[in-house]
Amino acid sequence: MTVNATIRVAFGGGSASITGHLSAEVDSRPEGLNQGKSSFLPGDTAWFLVHASRNVTVDTPIASAGSVLSARVGSVSRTDDVFFENATTATLSVPADGIQKVTWFGTDLGSVSLGSDQLTVTASRSGVAVARITYSTSPKAYGVKSPTQLNGSTDFSILVLVTGSVTP
Repeated sequence: MTVNATIRVAFGGGSASITGHLSAEVDSRPEGLNQGKSSFLPGDTAWFLVHASRNVTVDTPIASAGSVLSARVGSVSRTDDVFFENATTATLSVPADGIQKVTWFGTDLGSVSLGSDQLTVTASRSGVAVARITYSTSPKAYGVKSPTQLNGSTDFSILVLVTGSVTP
């Protein structure tokens, strides 16, 4: 039987005027720590990536069962389609270290730069457009090592809580 890896992300503990990014996802990259797997068996380790902006300090994740491990993944290449809605700006899904490639689909708004928040991309011109942006990001990697059974069951879920603190 398979088990589902569930990740809950909590964010808070700061002024409403301070913003940051914190997200987590199962590492389903074909070359990633799970080698493309996104469902797991009892006893497996489910690896996940935690993305945080520079102003967020990530706490060690807490699991409802099993044990939490950490690993290094270094720089990861990621691709997002972003949408410019009669504007010069659009938003990436996770914080970027740098832009590697931009491909315009239809209208070309010119060169694209990365904002200081690591999420906002700004084009040279305003317009309605779609760009496929390939960029580098540096997530933290953690895994939850599942027990082979919980309370006699081999069909169960494990909750992983990821928290962080925003610094101005």
